[in-house]
Amino acid sequence: MAGAGALAGCSSSPTTSSKKPPQTDQRRKAIVIGTGFGGSVTALRLAERGVDVTLIERGKRWASGERDTFATFAKPDRRVSWLSETNAAAGTLYPSDPWKPYTGLMERISGDGMDVVCAAAVGGGSLPYHGMTLQPRGDLFDQVMPDQLDYEEFDERWYPLVRKALRATPIPDDVLASDQYEMSRRFISYVRAAGLPEAAGVPMPIDWDVVRREINGELPPSISVGDVIYGVNGPGKHSLDTNYLPAAERTEHVDLLPLHRVEGIRRSPKGGWEVQADRLDTDGNVLEQLTFAGDALFLCAGSPNTTKLLVRAAGNGDISDLPDDVGRWWSTNGDLLTTQFLSSDTGALQGGPASIGSLDWDNPAGPVTVLFAPVPFGSETRSMETIGMFIPDGHGRWTYDQAGDQVRLTFPASAHGAAMAAARERVTQVGRAAGATSALDITAQDPATFHPLGGAVIGKVCDGYGRVLGQKGLYVNDGALIPGSTAFANPSLTIAALAERNIRQIIRKDLGTVF
Repeated sequence: MAGAGALAGCSSSPTTSSKKPPQTDQRRKAIVIGTGFGGSVTALRLAERGVDVTLIERGKRWASGERDTFATFAKPDRRVSWLSETNAAAGTLYPSDPWKPYTGLMERISGDGMDVVCAAAVGGGSLPYHGMTLQPRGDLFDQVMPDQLDYEEFDERWYPLVRKALRATPIPDDVLASDQYEMSRRFISYVRAAGLPEAAGVPMPIDWDVVRREINGELPPSISVGDVIYGVNGPGKHSLDTNYLPAAERTEHVDLLPLHRVEGIRRSPKGGWEVQADRLDTDGNVLEQLTFAGDALFLCAGSPNTTKLLVRAAGNGDISDLPDDVGRWWSTNGDLLTTQFLSSDTGALQGGPASIGSLDWDNPAGPVTVLFAPVPFGSETRSMETIGMFIPDGHGRWTYDQAGDQVRLTFPASAHGAAMAAARERVTQVGRAAGATSALDITAQDPATFHPLGGAVIGKVCDGYGRVLGQKGLYVNDGALIPGSTAFANPSLTIAALAERNIRQIIRKDLGTVF
C-alpha cells in the first residue's frame, strides 16, 4: 500500500460544532506533510542536520506492536476507515454494517474508473501493508523511470540503505516449512506446475523470531496467520513508527503532529510557504484551525494526496505558475487482485503476510510478478488470493472542479491496456495448476489500487530531486514523483530509496540558501 497522507481534500467532511474553533499561527524552518515512506525519510534526514521540522500527519498515532490496537480481518470495525461509515478498504464487494465515523487507518478515494485506498496514520502505509520490499530489475526500472534516475546508484546505495533500516529479509526456510505456511508451499508448487519461474520468498520487514514464537504458541497469532491488513496486533513488524520516525523524534528537531488534516497550501505573501490545517479529535471534530509557515515545504502525503494539494492550489490560485503536468502521469502500479476458488480446502489461516512471489520478468508475452496474498479467513475455505503486477500502458489524471472545490481522478479503461491481459493470463495459469474451479477478478469488479503513483512526476513537474519547477522552496518527495509504476515491484522500497536520494541532494545544495 501507498504511503501516508495528511490531506483533507479526499476525506469526508468533519463534524464541526457551532462554536468557531480557535486559530493558531506557527512557524518552522521546514514543514513536512505526511509520515509515510517519503515523509519519514525526509523528516529524519533534515532533523539529523539540525533543521527544525514540523511533521504533519492527519492520522492518529497507533500503539502498534501491542494487542488489540487494530481491528482484525474477521471483525473489522470503525478503526479500519478514515471518517467513513463503512469499511473503506473492503470496497463494494464486501460491504460492512454502518458505524460511527472515526479517524481510522485507511481511506478510499472514489474516482471515475478507479478508486484509491490510502493510509491515514503515523507511519502511513507501513502499518496496513503486507510489507513486500521488492527491488525491481535494472532494465525494467529503466523502462518506466525518468531518465534522471540511475539504477546503478539505487542498486549500490539507496536500496540497500532502506532494506537495512527496515530490516527486510525473506521468509526463513524453517518458518516456510511449518504447518502454518502449508498454503505458501502449495502456491510454490502451483507456480512450478504452471511453468512460471520458481516462486520464492521476497524481503519483508518482519522479525521472523516473533513469527516463530507465534507458531510455537508463545505469542497470540497475528503475523503468522496473515492478519496484517488492518495493522498487526503485536510485535514483529518493522513499520516506520518503529525505525525512521522514532529516530527523527530523538533528534529533538521534529515536532510530529498527528490528527492534523491539511486543508490547503499556498505561497506566503511574506515569503516561504503556508499550510492551513485542522486539528481533529478521533471523531473528526475540528478542535483548532492552524496556519503553519515555513521557508521550505515538503509534500510527502502520498501520491493521491500530494497531487490533490498541488492540483487544488493551482486551480484556486493559491500557487501561481505551477507546471501544466500537475495531476498527470498517474497510475496504479499495475495491481491485479484475484480470488481463485479451488476444489480442495486451503485452510482458514494460511500463514502470512504475502511473502512468496514468482518474478516472471523474461516472459515474451510480457513481464509479470505473481504473488500469493494469504488472507486469515475465519472458517474453512477453498480460496486463494493472488496478486498480479504489471506495467500499465497508460495513465489517469487528477483535475480541479472549481464549482465544488474538489479534485477528481479520471482513469480511462484503456489505461491498463494489453499488459493487464497478460497479467490476468499468468494468474489464471497458476489457478489452473491449482485446480481452480472459478475465479473472482476483484480489480475488474471493484476497481481500486493500494499502490498509487504519479501526479507530480520527475521531469514534468519536478526536477530530478523533487524540487517543484519554478517554485523555490517547494518539494515533492514521495510516490507522486514516479510515473505510474515501479516496474513489477511493490512501490514502498523504491519510494523510500528515492526519498533518501533526493533529500541528501536537497540538504547538500539548498540548506542555508533556500531554507
